[in-house]
Amino acid sequence: MPLCKECKKFFPIKEDPNKGDCVQRVVDPRQAYYKAKPVGADMDANSCSSFEKK
Repeated sequence: MPLCKECKKFFPIKEDPNKGDCVQRVVDPRQAYYKAKPVGADMDANSCSSFEKK
């Protein structure tokens, strides 16, 4: 079972390494930007379509 903390897109918070942000680059016809969503380090990443092993 892959975990969020094993993903290239997971960035832990310094104050609490058990929490972090999943940061993804999004490109649309006009611009490119980053989306971040809060996740737990031990969350199951089986259902995540953007999971990439470190």
